[in-house]
Amino acid sequence: MRFFGVIDRLTVREIFAPTVLGFMTYTFLVVIRGFYNLIEQVLVRGVAVADAAKVLFITLPHVVVLTIPMSFLFGVLLAAGRMNADSELVALQAGGIPIRRLLRPILVFAVALAAFNAYLYLFVIPDSSTQLRELKVKLFAGAKNLGRISPQVFHEEIPNTLLYLRDADTKTGEWQDIMLFDNSNPGEERLTLARTGRMVSSGAAGSVDASPTSGELPEADQWIRLEDVVTHQFSRDDPETYRVNRTKSQLIRPSFDGGGTTHYRLSMRERSSRDLVEFLLGGPLVDAEGQPETGGPDLELSRRHAGIELNKRLAIPFACVVFGLLALPLGVGSGSGGRGRGFVISVGVVLAYYLVNNQGEVLAIEGAVPTWVGIWLPNIILSVVALVLMVRMGRWLGEREPRVNIFVRGVRSIRNWWQDLRRRPKATSGQFTDELTGSVPIAIQRRRYANIFPALLDRYLTRRLLPPLFLVLCSTALLYVVIDLSDAIEDMTKNHISANLILSYYANRIPQVFLDVTPMALMISVLILLTVMEQQRELTALKAAGISLYRLAVPVLLVAAVAAGGLWMLGEFIVPDANREAQRLRDVIRGADTSRSYRSSDRQWLLSRDDESLYNFLRYDGETQTLIRFTMFQIDEDMNLKFHLSTRRARFLDGKWIADSGWFRQFYPDGTDVFRRIEAPLELKIEEDPAYFGQEYRQPSEMTVGELRNYILELVDSGYRPANLVVQWHQKFTYPLSAFVMVLFSLPFALSRGGRRISTMQGVALALTLGIAYFMLVALFGKLGEVEVLPPIMGAWSPVVLATLFAVNRLTTIRT
Repeated sequence: MRFFGVIDRLTVREIFAPTVLGFMTYTFLVVIRGFYNLIEQVLVRGVAVADAAKVLFITLPHVVVLTIPMSFLFGVLLAAGRMNADSELVALQAGGIPIRRLLRPILVFAVALAAFNAYLYLFVIPDSSTQLRELKVKLFAGAKNLGRISPQVFHEEIPNTLLYLRDADTKTGEWQDIMLFDNSNPGEERLTLARTGRMVSSGAAGSVDASPTSGELPEADQWIRLEDVVTHQFSRDDPETYRVNRTKSQLIRPSFDGGGTTHYRLSMRERSSRDLVEFLLGGPLVDAEGQPETGGPDLELSRRHAGIELNKRLAIPFACVVFGLLALPLGVGSGSGGRGRGFVISVGVVLAYYLVNNQGEVLAIEGAVPTWVGIWLPNIILSVVALVLMVRMGRWLGEREPRVNIFVRGVRSIRNWWQDLRRRPKATSGQFTDELTGSVPIAIQRRRYANIFPALLDRYLTRRLLPPLFLVLCSTALLYVVIDLSDAIEDMTKNHISANLILSYYANRIPQVFLDVTPMALMISVLILLTVMEQQRELTALKAAGISLYRLAVPVLLVAAVAAGGLWMLGEFIVPDANREAQRLRDVIRGADTSRSYRSSDRQWLLSRDDESLYNFLRYDGETQTLIRFTMFQIDEDMNLKFHLSTRRARFLDGKWIADSGWFRQFYPDGTDVFRRIEAPLELKIEEDPAYFGQEYRQPSEMTVGELRNYILELVDSGYRPANLVVQWHQKFTYPLSAFVMVLFSLPFALSRGGRRISTMQGVALALTLGIAYFMLVALFGKLGEVEVLPPIMGAWSPVVLATLFAVNRLTTIRT
């Protein structure tokens, strides 16, 4: 007898396809934001495509170790459910083969996946975590192109340097009226004013070439050449010390690296498995260079954390085996081959697994249970559940009548009595009956042609479309909770976060998740619906009845239009407040200071409305209307410094800004200056009111359309040109429309296949391919608009317009 026979090969083949599909779906939903970041690094920071892709590739193992067990669970659930729905399991039993015979190929598959996951967890992830940290530092320090220098915009991308110019010639690259503020020296501040300037490149031998460059922010081999330069140097320790230097021409080479060497302690996740084993056996902890660490936390606590990390690297891969044991009875008991149900059950089981794992880890850290018990607890519990379900697995196949309790029988009796009561008047009323023979009443049904909308076909399609849509949305929300929980579990444990706060945090995160995934979920649901209808010959029957496929698309497009409107309302009225509250709760989970405010003062620099004064401050206190560590520069039209003030605080009293300490220096046209300390309250010549400094700052996702528009206008008035915010403002309209566009985009692929029939799995895979292509287009054009390679409005609307035109073109080719 062969160990791996025909049944084993057929079972593995049945599991393999949905497992791959689940792996692609789960992984794509997790890394889609990473892909957006990759586009941003390439287009905004000038990072090489290979380096940015390397960052994304290094992060993949951290995602794969989570999605592989989930995908395998989904694959087994789907395969067992389909085999049960098609009575294949009944046929096996009729041939004398028990259902538990399927455990052999499932466990073989599970062991192979567990071994691969264990290899990733034990050897790949520790090294990749360290490589990822070092690579991010390297790319941040070595980024060359940080964006395009534009006039009347504050550029703070160069470390410790602020660059501002009033005007620029886009054709020649000539700058006019330049201000360069440098605070890289801890002991002094340097303000450089110049009439003209440009960027020049260095030659191969290190000499500076006077030829202009493209006008981008300086690269590592580029310099800034300034003409008619005046440099003001102010001592921080002794404000009376002041120096001025006037030169005809000056070359400045921006420094993009922070210098020095960064030392950091390795976390347990970044340490190799060998180091963890040696440390648990009594050896010392070693740093990245292999030297013993000193001055660390408590030794016993460190050993406990090391034991937890080592057990996690073994327990989580073993979850593949546990999920395989659990999936077979769950799939058999589902009673159908529903794909959406497989998504929900698989993610729900994984969510329960990580919730138990979180609690077990907390108990292990506190020392309440041994480390191996806390980490292996979810595997133990789910294994016991799987064994119990296997005992009851025979009942689900109809081998014996399932027991119905008294409560269920009572509910059924009341329901049947109520249905009989409702039918009784219709049978005796005689309104629609004619006595034809004897006393037997016969109900005459008159055929009515409905010209109203929605018709029976519309209601039928809507009912078929909504369940898979809701199932995909729910499963994706659970997936997000699982992934985020795995990242935040250490902070929750360390800061002793309560269960109510965790639930509140995720309740406020879910609206944003629905907003993000609804377009993709709607496309998947439409393709599943139309693929199943094609398999069941329903589309053929509709065409045979003279109903056009265009008519079939009407209710689908209406559902998509309603979804688009719902997404806009969700993003306008619910998501902003929910995101703001979620951010606050996230700070609590991380142990951060939640008293800080997200305000416009975080930008530190503001331009007055008359374009003559520059304000710099540490923060703005809205309750007392006070500017903390306030500095003011007044510069005339000829780029001459007229006034410089520094005060510890400036308060708004009786409609005026008052400085009660500090100093100021007045500059005169003849080159002289006067320095004075502020010993009595001094009224400042500032026309702006507190609202100008203290307007609340939020992330674009935390603002409504009106709030973001007003914030953009305020930034423009302050000297900024926020092209990225303009793109995101337009995307508040284009993203809800993407729900409609993606359905329109998918219809020609679902309805026209050249006579070929495809399976439901192929339909979902097609949806993923189309979704990936569309979101890549959205990310690419959006980032091009943010860096002003394209106009912001074009960057936001181009994907919608292109996808709509392509979909309309493809729809005209359908044979209806």
